[in-house]
Amino acid sequence: MNTSVLEKEDADLVRASFGKVFARKAELTDKFYEILFQQRPEVKEMFKNDFVRQKEMFAKVLTSGVRSIGDDGNFAPMVDHLLLLHRHLNLVPEHVYIAQGALLAACDVILRPELSSAEFAAWERALRRLFKSMAAGVTPPAA
Repeated sequence: MNTSVLEKEDADLVRASFGKVFARKAELTDKFYEILFQQRPEVKEMFKNDFVRQKEMFAKVLTSGVRSIGDDGNFAPMVDHLLLLHRHLNLVPEHVYIAQGALLAACDVILRPELSSAEFAAWERALRRLFKSMAAGVTPPAA
């Protein structure tokens, strides 16, 4: 079994519940940054850009991520694109996993009430896969 490809059942659940998630994208984005900056205030200086634009980018990533689910041919280029967009931040794997924790916590607050337990679990697995792939794509600093 190819573990890099999201299981078909999870992919189907994520696609089927996408409308519910997309409808809450602004709240999800706000909660993500709120949690991220509460947990790690020092990372706020990494985000100097316009937050309206940042929210739009978040929605685009969400949409392209759902389109790529279950298709490694589209998933890898999407991860590469995300890494390119964030290259100026000089990310290390720790940064990626900090963001993962904040996004999963935001999902818990914003999406858990909207999704079935199976849908929520599928979204969690999909997001963990995305962040794991991103962490693998960043280069840790030289020792």
